[in-house]
Amino acid sequence: MEKGKAFPGNLFFYLFLGFVSFGIFGLIFRSGLFEITTLEIEGNHELLGERLMRHLEGLKGKSIFGVRSWELGQVLENVSGVKRVEVKKIFPHTVRIRIEERKPEIALETSAGFVCLDEEGVEVPCLRELQPQVVTVRELEKYRYSPEYEDLLKEVLALVAVWKGAFDYPLEEIRVTGERLFILRLRNGIVIKCGGALNLKNKASLLRPYLREVKIRSLRIFGFDLQAGEDIAIITGESQ
Repeated sequence: MEKGKAFPGNLFFYLFLGFVSFGIFGLIFRSGLFEITTLEIEGNHELLGERLMRHLEGLKGKSIFGVRSWELGQVLENVSGVKRVEVKKIFPHTVRIRIEERKPEIALETSAGFVCLDEEGVEVPCLRELQPQVVTVRELEKYRYSPEYEDLLKEVLALVAVWKGAFDYPLEEIRVTGERLFILRLRNGIVIKCGGALNLKNKASLLRPYLREVKIRSLRIFGFDLQAGEDIAIITGESQ
């Protein structure tokens, strides 16, 4: 019974402790002790502009306790050109934001100009400083309203990925001339006809020595056709 009589006192003590803790936390929250003074932004090279900063300008001077990392991350991921965001609070004054950008891989030629897409096919800004790395894609637009458009676009993106993974020679252009024919043009003018990403991947080990010989010996070859059975056909004239 004595233990039972002590219970109300213990309850009052814990309630009092809770009110005091809440009050102290409220004072700290409203004070300048944990105001955000520093924003560390990592990983972005082209996006640090109005599109990104307008979502961050209100953070400075705000209590770090009032920032929800996940919520801020979701907001920033909706900014055009942003792929992933990681937000970390570093007490007492810093918010660190790591940006993973979507970078243009291809530039689709359309009747209205060029539209840039990243490796996943998401539209991104066409950044002038990255233009030398972007592959121009021509004649895909004519399939825009046909059922095969999405498959052709995926095939083009796969072609770019295979090329960059297997070759060191800059790829300048891909021309879509049919469902099973893609014409690749390198920056050195060499043309490569292939039936798609798998065809290119399967012939990569055969094509590399040819390209090396063209570079070393300055051979006058118009290009190569990868569709010729198990071998590679050399195209000696543009008429072919």
